[in-house]
Amino acid sequence: MLQEIRITNFAIIENLAIEFHSGLNVLTGETGAGKSIILDALNLILGGRADTDTIRSGASTATVEACFTLDDPQTLAMIADLGIDVDNGEVIIKRIISSSEKNRTYLNNSNLTVAALSAIGDRLIDIHGQHDHQSLLHPETHVDLLDHYGRLMQNRAEFQEHYAAYQKTLQTLKQTQTHQGERLQRQDLLNFQIDEIDKAGLSVGEDDGLKSEKNKLNHAEKLHQSVQNILDTLADADGSVLELLGRVDRELQGLPEIDPALETQAQRGQTAYLEAQELAEELRDYQKTIEFNPARLEEIEDRLAEINGLKRKYGNDIATILEYRETIGQELATLSLGEESIDALKEEIKTQQKALAGLAVELAKQREQAAEKLKKAVEKELRDLNMKHVQFSVRFVYETDAEGFTTYKNKKTRTHANGIGEIELLFSPNPGEELRPLAKIASGGEISRVMLALKSILNEQDPVPVMVFDEVDSGISGSVAEKVGTKLKKIAEQKQILCITHLPQIAGMADSHYRVHKTVSGKRTRSTIIELDYEHRVEEIARMSGGETITETTLKHAREMIK
Repeated sequence: MLQEIRITNFAIIENLAIEFHSGLNVLTGETGAGKSIILDALNLILGGRADTDTIRSGASTATVEACFTLDDPQTLAMIADLGIDVDNGEVIIKRIISSSEKNRTYLNNSNLTVAALSAIGDRLIDIHGQHDHQSLLHPETHVDLLDHYGRLMQNRAEFQEHYAAYQKTLQTLKQTQTHQGERLQRQDLLNFQIDEIDKAGLSVGEDDGLKSEKNKLNHAEKLHQSVQNILDTLADADGSVLELLGRVDRELQGLPEIDPALETQAQRGQTAYLEAQELAEELRDYQKTIEFNPARLEEIEDRLAEINGLKRKYGNDIATILEYRETIGQELATLSLGEESIDALKEEIKTQQKALAGLAVELAKQREQAAEKLKKAVEKELRDLNMKHVQFSVRFVYETDAEGFTTYKNKKTRTHANGIGEIELLFSPNPGEELRPLAKIASGGEISRVMLALKSILNEQDPVPVMVFDEVDSGISGSVAEKVGTKLKKIAEQKQILCITHLPQIAGMADSHYRVHKTVSGKRTRSTIIELDYEHRVEEIARMSGGETITETTLKHAREMIK
């Protein structure tokens, strides 16, 4: 669930922290008070687009931070796969929008891409605003609703896995047939390139090592002379550093017996002498390794010339050349399949088509069975929402495909990535009206109620723990509003609900009630939110019922609503 959200310098919100609770959380307030801004902040937490225009005037950054407690194994596994630790199921997401620097995204203090956050966010909160209600008007979303309700998503995933493999086989066949005419010519080229790269026996980092060795050989004489000069000064010449340090060491060794305070200096003198001895020995050993080898230098230059020639042909570095070798090796393997491969691929396609047809037909039958149950369930929910004469149905349209490999209801049917057939929800709100697509008949209030009915039905199948309803009360009032509130309350028994509403009937159902309030001080506007206690809830619901003038009658009515 969503435990808390903290917002700083976001739109008209200067500094805000809200703790939410389980059950039904209702947010109320006058139009323009900032309720939609809180929704925008939640969208940002779920991976929504970060816009610098949302930074509060006078500030350079805006911050939105939310704390969740999770227990869903799949969501926790997604986070673990990103290498992020989660202790006790607590997840803290933070977005920072900056006008001068790069925007930043964190999950439990670890950097995160917005794409990764979006994938996780889809499993944290399900937001339903007016634009989400309108998604019901798009038939392409209807198959998802039906498959969720019928618990067919796993069946569909199995079909899609087979379908993807089938499409890949078709692509392989197409590529193999396309290559047939130029196959031999391409094979000759690839064989030559592979042979050239393989003969070179490249290893990553080899060129850097050769350049270092070449540099040493080129400067062998200078190295030898410089080391000899150092050795002369350090150890070999009369009055050398080593001879002088030895004299210093001998003088120091007897002094601590006179004054113990010089013990440290005596040790350091001895250390300096020993260090100089070791340095001289190391330099003598190094001098022996210096090689005057023109033949080896020529060999290195030839090898580097060979590597540079391959770089010009196949890539900027050895790693890229070897990667190219792997790619053309795979292509050559495909080309080498030849005519036998084409026949084998055609046989494989027939086998895949037979399996796909069986899965598609079974999925279509299961969908039609689920559609009957969905029809009855939605109609019951809508009757509870005061749509007494509503009719609801799911229409299946199966497109004929003379070349298709799936036969359903005695005709060849087009097969696509979701199976067979197109699905559309049909609706009739009044007696005597024929069933028609939602997009052509439903009003805004009816769409809101259809969405709420579907969410009530799909509540158990939906793994997302938090649901947000924005303006679910659009176009309704009176007893219908009370029934909408009852539905939300029922959903909130299993999920945490955040509901933005203008209706007192819904606000009265809240387990926790928050009021969003806008104030103007000087020339600055600020939006704040507070959780209401019982008496302030009564006042707020009375305001929502009767306007700014609150009477004892409206207060009494508000208490009755809460009761």
